[in-house]
Amino acid sequence: MRKVFLYMTMTFDGFFSGPNGELDWMVQAPDQELNDDIVALLKSADAGFIGYPTASGIIPYWADAAKNPSTSKGELAIANAVNTMHSIVISNREEKLEWENSELLLVKNDNDLVEAVAKFKRQPGKNLGVPGGIRTAQTFVRLGLIDEYIFMVHPVAIGNGKGVFTHRVNLELVSAKTYKSGVMRMCYRPR
Repeated sequence: MRKVFLYMTMTFDGFFSGPNGELDWMVQAPDQELNDDIVALLKSADAGFIGYPTASGIIPYWADAAKNPSTSKGELAIANAVNTMHSIVISNREEKLEWENSELLLVKNDNDLVEAVAKFKRQPGKNLGVPGGIRTAQTFVRLGLIDEYIFMVHPVAIGNGKGVFTHRVNLELVSAKTYKSGVMRMCYRPR
């Protein structure tokens, strides 16, 4: 059975964005090993669940990055990994998806989402990612749909912002890795 992993970048104090969605705190130092690990992580999934609002920004961004001649080699590798992943775009209403390799998952309530995720997990293929969208991530966590948490923890604290956990979740450390940029990759499973 496929597993669902949540992959998010976060601050040292546990926020995934600033209070108004700011992402300007991310470490921008070049780190080839970190970049290679992100690409490998993305390639370990052949599909990802993403909320419609986030999809409308991320999918076109990475599609454009793949075509832009000024895109760095590292970003191009990430763009290619993202663009080959099948996007399962979650919405509670009909949306017209204009992106290649994507499908709409229409969910009206928590039960619809739980049933749909279970169905996708039973299908053949690689793992399923949840690469972003704070509301989508919070919903997956709240419903217990995450099999593994993978956090890229940046060496910065911002004091307040948006976090993925809205209630207590007990976790077991699976692995940890530190990169020369100071970013740490932390892998956990729910207990």
